[in-house]
Amino acid sequence: MPKRVHYHRNGKKRQREYDKSSRTKAAILRAALREFARHGIAGARVDRIARAAGVNNHALYYHFGNKEALFRLVLELGYKSFRANHASRVFDGMDPEAGVANIVADVFDFVQTSPEHMAVAMEVNRHRGANLDAEGSRQVRAAAAPLLSDLEAVVRLGKAQKRFAARTNAQQLYFTIFALCSFYFSNAYTVSAVVGRDLLDPAAIAERKREIGRFVLAALRP
Repeated sequence: MPKRVHYHRNGKKRQREYDKSSRTKAAILRAALREFARHGIAGARVDRIARAAGVNNHALYYHFGNKEALFRLVLELGYKSFRANHASRVFDGMDPEAGVANIVADVFDFVQTSPEHMAVAMEVNRHRGANLDAEGSRQVRAAAAPLLSDLEAVVRLGKAQKRFAARTNAQQLYFTIFALCSFYFSNAYTVSAVVGRDLLDPAAIAERKREIGRFVLAALRP
């Protein structure tokens, strides 16, 4: 028998029904992020996601349609979380070097604290973007826009003050910062074996964060 939904006289669902639905969707998304990060889209199973979220398969399909749609939404939400946690900066009166150092720190912290999102993003690239539809692409661009805007602003400032090389390109700088930060964490176990020390030790992480900042700033000098 279908679940009975109660409405107010104005035709809107009662708040408790809305809250329950929101909590259900949030629980499914959390479970899906863990499942996709661990198993990829091919290995992920709807029944495991539903069980971890404390719901049945029907509830998952009701809210998200299918596994592929759920995967795309999980990916989009990861990028949105970076946008939400990255407050656009005002660089007037700030040294351009300090501006870049702050951006590097933001990206490094995001990559370090979002391993499941990074794993999902790697899954998309492993499949050459097959799971990234037009809406997903739009969400990724929207999430990256504040950071790119900040980089463009601080690069303009650095060039105007002749403290950054004229050849500096904000988009290339974006690539470099993300590449340096993501490589460290995505390869930490193999590179730890190579160098003979634990690169996920807090002291090693702090050292690497400082070094990436130093390296990027050195590359920007005229």
